[in-house]
Amino acid sequence: MAVILVGTVAATSVTTAHRSPATAAATVGGLLGLPAISTAQSYNLSPASRTLHPTATTESTGLLADYVSAASSTSELSAHALQTIGAGSSVITVDGAPVRRSGTDPDASFSYLLHGSGKGTQTVRVEEAGSASSSYDVLVGNTVVHTRRPTSADYAFGGRAIGLEHYSFTVPAKYIAADGTYRLTFRNTAAPGDGAQIAGVWDSATAGAAQAPFGGSVTNPKGALTTGSTVLKSDIFGKPYVIYDFGKDVAGTISFNADSRSGSPKVGVAFSESTQFLTTQSDFSQDPSGVATETHFFQPAPGRSAVNDSVIRGGFRYLMVFLDTPGELAVSNLTLHFTADPDNPDLRNYQGAFLSSDTTLNKLWYSGAYTTQLATIASNTGRPYPAQPGPVANNVTVAKGTSFLSDGAKRDRLDWGGDNVVSGPVSLLTTGRGQAVQNSIEWFGDHPFPNGEIPGVYLPAPAGFQSAWGEYAAWWVHNYWNYYLYTGDRSFLDSYYSAMKGNLAWFATQVGSDHLWNVSGSTNGHWGYGESGQETYDNAVYALALQDAAAAAAVEEDSSAATSYTTRASQTAAAVNATLWDDTAGAYRVLPNSAAHPLDGNAMAVVAGIATGDRATRALAFVHKTLGTPNGELAVDSADNNSVSNVISPFVSYQELLADSALGTSAGDTQAISDLRRTWAHMLTGDTAGTLWETVSPTGGLGLGSYTSMAHGWGTGPTAYLTNQLLGVTPTSGGFATFQIAPRPAGGVTWAEGTVPTPQGAIQAAWRQTGQSFQIAVTAPTGSTYRIVLPAGTGTVVVGGNTVYRAGHAVAGAATGTVSRSGTDLVLTGLHGTSVITTS
Repeated sequence: MAVILVGTVAATSVTTAHRSPATAAATVGGLLGLPAISTAQSYNLSPASRTLHPTATTESTGLLADYVSAASSTSELSAHALQTIGAGSSVITVDGAPVRRSGTDPDASFSYLLHGSGKGTQTVRVEEAGSASSSYDVLVGNTVVHTRRPTSADYAFGGRAIGLEHYSFTVPAKYIAADGTYRLTFRNTAAPGDGAQIAGVWDSATAGAAQAPFGGSVTNPKGALTTGSTVLKSDIFGKPYVIYDFGKDVAGTISFNADSRSGSPKVGVAFSESTQFLTTQSDFSQDPSGVATETHFFQPAPGRSAVNDSVIRGGFRYLMVFLDTPGELAVSNLTLHFTADPDNPDLRNYQGAFLSSDTTLNKLWYSGAYTTQLATIASNTGRPYPAQPGPVANNVTVAKGTSFLSDGAKRDRLDWGGDNVVSGPVSLLTTGRGQAVQNSIEWFGDHPFPNGEIPGVYLPAPAGFQSAWGEYAAWWVHNYWNYYLYTGDRSFLDSYYSAMKGNLAWFATQVGSDHLWNVSGSTNGHWGYGESGQETYDNAVYALALQDAAAAAAVEEDSSAATSYTTRASQTAAAVNATLWDDTAGAYRVLPNSAAHPLDGNAMAVVAGIATGDRATRALAFVHKTLGTPNGELAVDSADNNSVSNVISPFVSYQELLADSALGTSAGDTQAISDLRRTWAHMLTGDTAGTLWETVSPTGGLGLGSYTSMAHGWGTGPTAYLTNQLLGVTPTSGGFATFQIAPRPAGGVTWAEGTVPTPQGAIQAAWRQTGQSFQIAVTAPTGSTYRIVLPAGTGTVVVGGNTVYRAGHAVAGAATGTVSRSGTDLVLTGLHGTSVITTS
């Protein structure tokens, strides 16, 4: 093994430990005394089989005493004696659901006469169309039993909850009449906002009996989980239910056995990724929301029959099964056929792996891996667009091949060029299966517009390929080059080189003499806002695309194109610095002369190398200080700039991680680990644990209500970061033929190890920090060459037991080889096979 020396350090020789790649692959972490990498499998969320069963029941009505629905005037009026006081009470439709509203007048109200069991305390469950402004009380007689006030809870789109929410409370027995009845009133406060908007009310109890024709029951709710059955029985005014939990986000089609014992009961199956929106109206997967019927309904034939739901539900954790009409039905053998990652014969057999001293980071790596698997779907199971009234569907061909990398499991189930910037590398680093990633890139590369622009998204017919996504046309170049870097697929690179050049030729027509891309109104589709003009963010993405194009042109030996792209990238970078930098704020503006400063533009300016040195440090200091919240950085600092969605976007936050790391400082690396813990770690806890989200509200909740995709590919940046930056493994030429190990220990992480799949075989890397000592072990597949960048501050380097560097100088006469210094880092280059290095 040769170690190359440059600069002022004299040549020195080294001795390293050599093992065969097969042996080293099993022991490289062990060389440093670390746990076996196989123990990381305990974090793997992928199922071992495509047949899944719920893991638990979380709620059921048991004895259902009564139910009233705003969707039925009979239920409200003749059965439950609706009374209204004040003006404005009516049934309106919110997000596709009929709701009884109290109106917006102070103290206006409506009430129902409910029929309790007459025995003890009653539990009331309410489904409502929530609002950030709703303020009302719930009363039994003149006694307030529940209050609803504006809170800091998460609402989207003008203060509405997208989809129904629910809450529960108890009614003490002393407030219930001897015959079991009581009047439940929803009464506005003096400042009611939207007031009460109630879709349905359940009354259940633990003792007594329902009064006909009200109520119903659920017997043995856990029966459907095992070899038994769950029996749901409903009278005319009843809607008994049971809620099943699969333990994590899953995807696929539901089936169960149904024994219809009396009447002709219709059974509803509602899906949700979170308990917040777990109601009889499934959380939303179709656009526009509230149009299609997201809950699936079945009417089993009399007697015993199999119910097989043919409609894929792309992402959910909770399943509410309820009777929608009178009768008695026994449900058994409730199963899910797992449909994600359809071409993978062994879902748990990841080719990549990661393990560290930090349990949260380990969970994040595998959550990102599993999220990307959920977003890998069959190409003919995309989401129809736009949504149509009637049953929901996921049955449209939206990509090339048999599977592709969609943006999200639940929605949109479409191929988006921006989302693949994050999820593409994650897929390659985890499962190691590249065909779905390739299909996603080629789908756009096969269909450029006549002017050369690459589409940013394909919407099902009649919409088709969309040109209004200039940002994603630039990201396509990055995806194209990145896929080659990870796979070394020269045929792919060659086949789409002309499409890449045509795409950048189109960009040249959009760039003015000032070298800035002026994003037109017809191409201003963005990750999260609708601005137009000479934007910092899009120009930084464009500059990065030109750099990637120059690298591709070099491989293609097209020197004139490589020179042109490099020149154009430099010109645009200079123009961004001259026009869009706000020196007073120490940050880049959204647009020239704008008062707003965005996270995306400042992070991407650093990632693209536009901001360097002190300017990069200042830009990132600005976003961390000015945009920072306990849950991550907001998208923009100006509340008046309505064109930028002021949410926390994991897509943009991933660019922030890369920017922090690009500073090349311990402070930057520590900040990146802090970002991981603030923006992503809380996704691992609570009722939504297991997958990574599309968007986060400023208070840490779901930024788009029930429409939020909670298993979204662009949210999986932690997985790529932990392998590429914290562990430090990145390709430097196609297919990892050459690669770099540049560990970034920070944030209290004391060791990390991992496996990186490559076309030649697996790379194994591990590092450990103990006090002032840093150790690293690497093994590479045969035929590949690598360099190691040692952390800043290294004083002594021991390779294979021999000291080769001490006190700023090489140790002469050790063996053949060299060491180089790059700034504050030491670099060992030209390595192959297995290396074990200790520094202090």
